[in-house]
Amino acid sequence: MGLGTKRSGEFSFGIKTHIYFGFFIRFALIMYGEHHDKTHALKYTDVDYHVFTDAAREVVQGGSPFNRHTYRYTPFLAFLLVPNVKYHFLFGKFLFSLTDCLCSKIIYDILIYEGHSKKRSIMSALMWLYNPLVIGISTRGSADSIAAALILILLYFLKIRLPVLSGITLGIAIHFKLYPIIYILPIYISFTARPEISSVMKKFSPNLNKIRFLIGTFSSFIVFTGIAYVLYEDQYIDESFLYHFSRVDIKHNFSVYFYLLYLCAENFPTYLSVAAFVPQATLMFVLGLKYSSNRDLAFAMFTQTAAFVTFNKVVTSQYFVWYLVLLPLVSTRLNFSLRKTLFLLTLWLGAQASWLLPAYLLEFHAVNTFVPLWLESIAFFCCNTGILMAFISGYTKSLTAYHQTRKIR
Repeated sequence: MGLGTKRSGEFSFGIKTHIYFGFFIRFALIMYGEHHDKTHALKYTDVDYHVFTDAAREVVQGGSPFNRHTYRYTPFLAFLLVPNVKYHFLFGKFLFSLTDCLCSKIIYDILIYEGHSKKRSIMSALMWLYNPLVIGISTRGSADSIAAALILILLYFLKIRLPVLSGITLGIAIHFKLYPIIYILPIYISFTARPEISSVMKKFSPNLNKIRFLIGTFSSFIVFTGIAYVLYEDQYIDESFLYHFSRVDIKHNFSVYFYLLYLCAENFPTYLSVAAFVPQATLMFVLGLKYSSNRDLAFAMFTQTAAFVTFNKVVTSQYFVWYLVLLPLVSTRLNFSLRKTLFLLTLWLGAQASWLLPAYLLEFHAVNTFVPLWLESIAFFCCNTGILMAFISGYTKSLTAYHQTRKIR
């Protein structure tokens, strides 16, 4: 049984109908956001959207997008949002929302290719399409839906075994957002013949498809990064790459490390950064190695991303999108009842809600809630770790049943 499987026909509409309706919801929220921003002190539009637009304005005026303070993304994002300046401020929000809807279609296509029924595929795609967090993030002006779409396109190419196109897509995704670099290991190993029973030596030994994949990855990454460097030189390297490796964000966020970073803001010890990175890197390596067959790639990437975000020194709501886009693909193989699904969902949402209250009091009422907020961050960390363990356990049971069925056949 998949994640919260139901027998009713409530999802009988075609995927296209749902996508149209999903975009209508996003359109309505974008329009509401315009009104909200004019009438409320607390804005609906994400501050990053203004950063993107200002960077695009710099490009239109012949300057560098990195002249806009806090713009630390690929310059191609600023190029993409030039219509924000030339035509309408809302262009980017509609672009991100359309990309959101495209993600649900790719999810559907991948599941159909895997042999799932149309009903099951639609139900899984709707987990993304109607997710309130996803809808809110894209309509507020976050560009994370573009990275999500690239990851899904990558998975589609992997399913149909196109190593060069898979590599090219991953290289672009890494250029756009650095975190997809963690997927290189499981994808590389997935091109091994039957990696689940292969020796470690054979998993890492190169073959033609592995070489094609690596060439595609490094070629596209070097091309896009090279063009950006030619255009903006060291300013691009400093803002888009080096900043992320030296970043110490003392503003409150979901990370279990945020309070420590706040207390050590003046002089954060290097050994603490290393100590924080070791468990994160170890988990990503182990998970990538364990679930490296082509059948398990979506789960490898899901668990790697969830571990990366949970153990990161900075965690914001946008980061959740990085693994939520993969959840519909792994949901069909999780051995969860509807009751357990609802329990885990309630636990995750409840942990966020309990964190948001002291965060709200701190940010908007200047109440010193740092210690309660830190305790809530610890609780959220434990919650995410427990849920990840439950997912691995549920997937392992499903995987065991799958292999037993194959043996019987």
